[in-house]
Amino acid sequence: MRGVLLAARVLVTAGAVSAVLYLMLDSGAVTREPAPPLTSLSLGGLALLFGAGAWATWTVGQRTRSPLLAGLALGVGGYALVRVLAF
Repeated sequence: MRGVLLAARVLVTAGAVSAVLYLMLDSGAVTREPAPPLTSLSLGGLALLFGAGAWATWTVGQRTRSPLLAGLALGVGGYALVRVLAF
């Protein structure tokens, strides 16, 4: 049961991060023009850092922080990939 809750926490975080990134960068609700394509590269690097943080916190034993960092990594990395392929 604990594993299911951790996975749900990761997925909810990833979905929320992706939604906020879309709203701020590409939806047109905040700015008229979308973010430049090079933004995807920066988002990919940020996703790698969040992923490394999730792995490190899990390895060291701070398992309460790992789902947040994993969700951030999946949300940012997934959105960066979608930006490269769709926009």
